[in-house]
Amino acid sequence: MVFGMRTPGRAARWGSTTAASAMLASYLVLAGPASAPMLEPFLPSAGTTYLCSGYAACVAAGYSDAGYGAANGAMYWRMYSGHNCTNYAAYRMIRAGMPNVRPWTGDGNASEWGKFMASITDQTPNAGAIAWWGKYSNGAGSAGHVAYVERVVSADEIVVSEDSWGGTFHWRSITRASGRWPTGFIHFVDRPAPTPTPTPTPTPTEKVFAQTANPVVAAPLVVNTTVTATAGGWSPTPAENRWRWFADGVRIGDIVTPDLALTPDLVGKTLSMRVVAKSDGYTTYVSPFYELGPVLAGMVHATAPATLSGTPALGQVLTATLGTYDQPDAVPAYQWLRDGVAIPGATAATYQLAADDVGTSVSVQVSGTKAQFAPAVETLTAQAAVTSPALVTLKTRSAPGRAIVRVRVTAVGKLPVTGKVLVRIGSWQREVRLSDGIAKVTVPMARGTRKVRVRYLGSAVVPAAPKVVGRVDVR
Repeated sequence: MVFGMRTPGRAARWGSTTAASAMLASYLVLAGPASAPMLEPFLPSAGTTYLCSGYAACVAAGYSDAGYGAANGAMYWRMYSGHNCTNYAAYRMIRAGMPNVRPWTGDGNASEWGKFMASITDQTPNAGAIAWWGKYSNGAGSAGHVAYVERVVSADEIVVSEDSWGGTFHWRSITRASGRWPTGFIHFVDRPAPTPTPTPTPTPTEKVFAQTANPVVAAPLVVNTTVTATAGGWSPTPAENRWRWFADGVRIGDIVTPDLALTPDLVGKTLSMRVVAKSDGYTTYVSPFYELGPVLAGMVHATAPATLSGTPALGQVLTATLGTYDQPDAVPAYQWLRDGVAIPGATAATYQLAADDVGTSVSVQVSGTKAQFAPAVETLTAQAAVTSPALVTLKTRSAPGRAIVRVRVTAVGKLPVTGKVLVRIGSWQREVRLSDGIAKVTVPMARGTRKVRVRYLGSAVVPAAPKVVGRVDVR
C-alpha cells in the first residue's frame, strides 16, 4: 500500500565465465456508513483488497470520492492539497460538519493524529470514523496513514476510502488478519456503538425496530433515466415504507415512492435519500442519509477499443494506444497497475517495465473522461507475466579423479531463479535442477582437460539463456 502523508512545514534511500544479457467497477452501490449507499454485490474479502483506484474509475464503479477529486486543490485543516491521506481525511470530516480548523495544535502528519486525539481514539471500528495507522504500524511508513471508514463489514473487516501521498485514491477492504489493520479509530463525528445495557420491555406504543440492511439503488445516476431504491432490511418488517429524495441536501418535492426520475435540473447535484418505516404500535423510524453521488449528464462510451502493445520483459516499454469515444471531447487518462494495484506515478500512455514488475501481471486502465459524464473505463492486461533475462555464472575446480562444476543463475527482480541447467563435461551431460539459483555437480573422471558447457533451460519468468563455456583440469 502507498503510505507517507505530509503536512506543510514537514519534510518527509565471483574470476568467472559469464554469459547473458543483464538488462538491468457497475453502478450498483454497496457501502457501509449512514452516508453511503450499499454496494452490490459485496463479498467480504480476504486480507486487504483494492476495490478501485483513481477518482474517475472509482466513481464509475460506484465507489464515491465524496467530491474530493474535484475539490482536492484546496487545503483542509492546513494539510497539503492533492493526493494526500491527511487532506482527504480532513475534507471528509469537514463534509461531516466539522469546521475547517485543525482540532489540535501541533504536527499534522498522519502518525500524530491518534496521539493528539487520544481521548476519542479507541479500537472500535465505526462507519464515519477515521482509521489511523501510527508510525511504521502495520505497513505504514514513518509518517503513518489515515483513511475514512466507509463500512464495517464485521468486527474483523472494514471498507475504507483513502488517498495517498505520491499515490492515488482507493477504496480498500481490510481484514484484521491481513497485517494491515489500523492502529486505532478516531471518532471525530461518529459515535462508537455503546455497550448494551438492559432496557425495560417497551409498551406497544414505545416499540422500536431497527434497520438490518442498507438499501440498494439500481441504475446509473444519469439524466433522463429513473433510479429505483429498495427499502433495505428491517426487523420487524414494517407495514409501510416511504422514501425521501434530496438534491444537494434539499428535499425533492413530496416524492415518497422508491422511483425517482432524474430530470435535467438535477445534473451536477449530489443525490441522497432517506427511508421511512411505519407500523402500527411502533415508533416511526427515519433512516440516516444515504449519499448516492452526483447526477450525470450522460456516459462516455468507447466506439473503438484501446489497445496495448509491447513485450512484457524487464526494461521494455508497454504502450497503451487510445481508441475512440462517442464524446469527441473526452479526455484520456491512464493508470498502470501491478497485479491489480495502482503503480504510483505511472499515469502516462507508456510504461517502462522495472525490477519490481518482474514476475507480476502488468495492466493499464484507460479512461475517457468528461465533466459531468460517467467515464468509459477499459482495462488492458499484458499477455504474460513480466520476464527478466538470466545471468549465468560458471565456476570449475577439480579433486583427484573428479571434476567439480558450480553454476549460479540470477535475474534482476526475481531471486532465486528456478528451473534446470544442462551441464556437459566432455562427453558427460545431465540436466540438474537449481536450488536457490545454484546447481553443483561432481563427476568422476580420468585425468586431463575437459571442456565444460552449461545452458540455463529457462522458466516462466526467466527465459532460457545462451550457453556458457569453460574448462576443468582433472588431476
